[in-house]
Amino acid sequence: MNFKYFIVAIYLFFFTGTILAQEYSFFSDSDNQTYYDPSWLFKTSPSELFIINSSKFPVDVITFHSGTNSLKLQWKSVSSGDWGTAIAAPGWPGRDITIMDTLSFWIYSTSSMPDSLLPKIYLEDLSNQKSSKINLSEFQEDIPASEWMNVKIPIQAFIDNSGSADLTRVKTIFFGQGIADNQQHTLFIDDIKMTGNTNNEYKFIVILGSSTAAGTGANPVDSSWVNKFRKNLMTLDSTYRVINLAVGGYTTYDVMPTGFVPPNGRPLPKQYNNITYGLSFNPVMILVNLPSNDAANYYTLTEQIQNYDTLISVASRNDIDIYVTSPQPRNFTNSNQMNLLLGMVDSSFTLYSSIAVDFWNGIAQANGFIKPEYNSGDGVHLNNAGHHKLFERMSQRVLPVLVDVSEIISATESYFQLKQNYPNPFNPSTTISFILPKNTFVNFTVYNILGEKVSELYNGEMSLGEKQIIWNGLNDDNKNVSSGIYIYRISTPEKHLSGKMILQK
Repeated sequence: MNFKYFIVAIYLFFFTGTILAQEYSFFSDSDNQTYYDPSWLFKTSPSELFIINSSKFPVDVITFHSGTNSLKLQWKSVSSGDWGTAIAAPGWPGRDITIMDTLSFWIYSTSSMPDSLLPKIYLEDLSNQKSSKINLSEFQEDIPASEWMNVKIPIQAFIDNSGSADLTRVKTIFFGQGIADNQQHTLFIDDIKMTGNTNNEYKFIVILGSSTAAGTGANPVDSSWVNKFRKNLMTLDSTYRVINLAVGGYTTYDVMPTGFVPPNGRPLPKQYNNITYGLSFNPVMILVNLPSNDAANYYTLTEQIQNYDTLISVASRNDIDIYVTSPQPRNFTNSNQMNLLLGMVDSSFTLYSSIAVDFWNGIAQANGFIKPEYNSGDGVHLNNAGHHKLFERMSQRVLPVLVDVSEIISATESYFQLKQNYPNPFNPSTTISFILPKNTFVNFTVYNILGEKVSELYNGEMSLGEKQIIWNGLNDDNKNVSSGIYIYRISTPEKHLSGKMILQK
């Protein structure tokens, strides 16, 4: 077992019992007593793998740790062959595992098995990008015969081996071929889940949407508007976390609240990707990036508006801020689809002007098609430049609401305070005051609303006490910046505080 992760696992085992945990369940029981439906298995000869119904994980109703059944993993690993088993939650949702602490599951073997023969484990995101494979033997000793063993893997192990996977949108857990010993082995696996700390240390932003919010068209996935937005927001305030529940192909019906009954022929709400599931994170804001797929499916304008009204009403009843994007352009050649799309664009700006985010103007051609410079090539999704446009629009719309002066009181320090700049708005200069409880290293930097560095005002050691810094509206090149909202951020080795100010010329 890897010593680094062994120490983390010991900590998690003994000390996380007192922490309230939110769970991501990947498998507890299968409704089907023969195979587990949200799974996908493959094998490449000469390796062998027991598969049911062409691609599904076999279920065993005799040997299980809890509930009524378990997953039966039976394999033979042979050189030049391969196999893998993907396990998802019902609905195949993408989950942000970076807010979790531990992957936990139970395994059982009828005969003893040395840890060296255990499979590898890895993750896959909603874009089918995978993390690096790691050995289960790093986290589990030899398996004794006829005894259920609880395997606990720190999520940090996957963060350290993330490969090309977006760990904020993990869809499946894979078990895969390890050492090729040409022997058949069987493991029973049960109660697969991730647990994490939900003691309100984070402020959550939930995103509901379809393929664009899921990152389609961006390459690499870090270039998607959601990931750029997440990175920028967390740079400005590290207590934020963005939960992206978007899945390609979704419509407004897919994200309706649980219990909503759609008209005949319309999809039911998705349990792990809808607004009800989003509310379980107690978010401070919900962002909805839809609904060009509604037009593609010929859903009427009335339906789309009613669904948006439902989402807004649910958020309002729960006292949560919500913003909805206009549809994005799409190269519809069918006039009925294009008319539905254009109708929803107009409705977005007229009915929801106070909460609408413009994902249309400047990106769409006059005929509703995507401008060539923003087209990923399929006429449906935006490329990196297009995603950057969406990132800019969303940032300009909601960051001024989210990022404000914050004050953090430490149990071990008397105070660490950042005050509002004065005057504000200002022209041409403003003064920013702050209090340091001890001598420390300080970086004080001004950013624009997109998170781009404008001016570094201080970087070095500073003594304790009340301090002031003056910004004269110049960038690092000593040039005047334009009017607008700017973010000032003070960083010490222990804390990061930020506030917003307005330069008004």
